[in-house]
Amino acid sequence: MPWGVETLSQRGRFVKGVAAGLDQFGGVETPGVIIDAVHAGTLPEGRIDQSVARILAVKFQLGLFENALVDPEAAARVVGAPDIRREAERVQATAQVLLKNDGGLLPLRAGTRVYLSDIDGAAARAHGLTVFDDPAQADVALVRAATPYETPHPFHFFGSRQHEGRLDLRPGDKDHDAIVRLARIKPVVMAIFLDRPAVLTRVAGSARAIIGNFGIGDDALLAAVTGAIPPRGRLPFELPRSMEAVRRQNPADPDDSGEPFYAFGAGSSLPDQ
Repeated sequence: MPWGVETLSQRGRFVKGVAAGLDQFGGVETPGVIIDAVHAGTLPEGRIDQSVARILAVKFQLGLFENALVDPEAAARVVGAPDIRREAERVQATAQVLLKNDGGLLPLRAGTRVYLSDIDGAAARAHGLTVFDDPAQADVALVRAATPYETPHPFHFFGSRQHEGRLDLRPGDKDHDAIVRLARIKPVVMAIFLDRPAVLTRVAGSARAIIGNFGIGDDALLAAVTGAIPPRGRLPFELPRSMEAVRRQNPADPDDSGEPFYAFGAGSSLPDQ
């Protein structure tokens, strides 16, 4: 994936990466390229020694040589321990980004009647909400959504795993259509998964509240929308206004679309309860 260095040879790309400070390349199985670069004199052997020393130092610090095998009993005590889970939930909840809250719809008070989309009803009830299967009987519709994506390189090692392509929610998308449909019935709270910077222009007007996340469980989401653990996050990237704005951007520059729908660093707080 030689983004920006397409004119370089494979060896040249590796050398440039090492010169930029890389100590380890992931997702490749061609160490011979590095060896060839050392033999050709384009990559000093001493520079390789520096990378090896840094990598090994971390492994020694972690005790991977003295204690190479996992202690199952210790793992059972540590992994998923209650205090660790509580801290993880707190971090997930606070890292969410409140982008819109028209009329102070959030936080949802205890007893609020909710219709849920892709959210567990038992978790919502545990957070004091009353769940209805019919949106007409609810006070609010709480909807999970995600940034759209395509897979134009399904046979590539990374392309089969990563999200690429368009970013805009548009008519015909499941999340877009659900939000627009529900907004005709009840106020909508949209919880959008921002693994990439979504273009929300077409759908934002249908949502009374928008809260962005970067991968969360239902408990963390519900803790944020009920105000039990208020969201305090800020956008780590801008949300463009359109796909045309995305296409006009310089791929090497961040946050340069000109008039983003939500700017880098956007985010607000819940009103005092």
